[in-house]
Formats: sequence, C-alpha cells, structure tokens
Amino acid sequence: MSYTNTITPCAIYVDGAAPNNQHGCLKGGIGIAIYNSEQQLIHTDSTTINRPTDNAELELIALVEGLEFANDGDTVYSDNEYCVKGYNEWLDGWKAKGWRKANNKPIANRELWQLVDTLRSRKFVHVVKVKAHAGIEGNEKADKLATQAAIR
Repeated sequence: MSYTNTITPCAIYVDGAAPNNQHGCLKGGIGIAIYNSEQQLIHTDSTTINRPTDNAELELIALVEGLEFANDGDTVYSDNEYCVKGYNEWLDGWKAKGWRKANNKPIANRELWQLVDTLRSRKFVHVVKVKAHAGIEGNEKADKLATQAAIR
C-alpha cells in the first residue's frame, strides 16, 4: 500500500460501509480517497471484507488502511466518532489499562486498536472528524468507494 506523495501534506479520507448493519452484516467494504495539498485526487482504494463484520470494525479497518498510506504530516479524515476519539483521546488510556475501558471491560476490536497504536508511534499523522454526507468531496468519495466494495 503506497502512493506517490510528491506534494505534502496530503488529505486521506477513509470510510467503512456495512449494508444492513442492524440485521447482521455478512460482508462490508472500506474506501480511501487521497488528495494532495492542491486538493487533487491522487489515489483511491477500496476493499471488500468478505466475512461477518459490523460498521465499527469496518470504520476502524479503514482508519488502519489510511494510517498505513499516510506519511508524516498527512491528515486522515473520518466521519466516525469512535475512530477519531479512539485515536485522539482514548488510545493512551486503553493501553495504560491493559486494553480495557474505564469500567475494566476489554475494548472491542483490540487487535485493530493495537495496530493503530503501532502505526501512530511510527509517524506523525493527524486524525480529524468530518461530518458525514455533508458534501465534503473526499468524504463522499471514500463513502462511495466503501459502499461499492460492500455490495460487490
């Protein structure tokens, strides 16, 4: 997973899609759209997850993929509060408590959060919340890619 980042910093939009999530999802998708500092789309990627999953896991997988693509100084944008707050506010506390929440219960998606922690320690990347379905080009593109991957 790489792209040619000739103009930094880049904006990396990530999204996950789980059709019929409330009824149990047998597969889902993730989408990534990368824009250079001149707001030109320079790379897209999408992946179908062919196993039972849910929206929270898919959004987190998308975050991991975005972090893997990112270089120092890039910003990853997500419309998922769980991912953004997890990265910016909760991760250090979970790690200090042995990957447990304040109520001492294990966190969901521990393996993915541990991967996020590893990636975060390797490079300086901002993770920022964007409003879903608000006409933000990069977010709309990532959403479309994720939805298409989920229904392939």
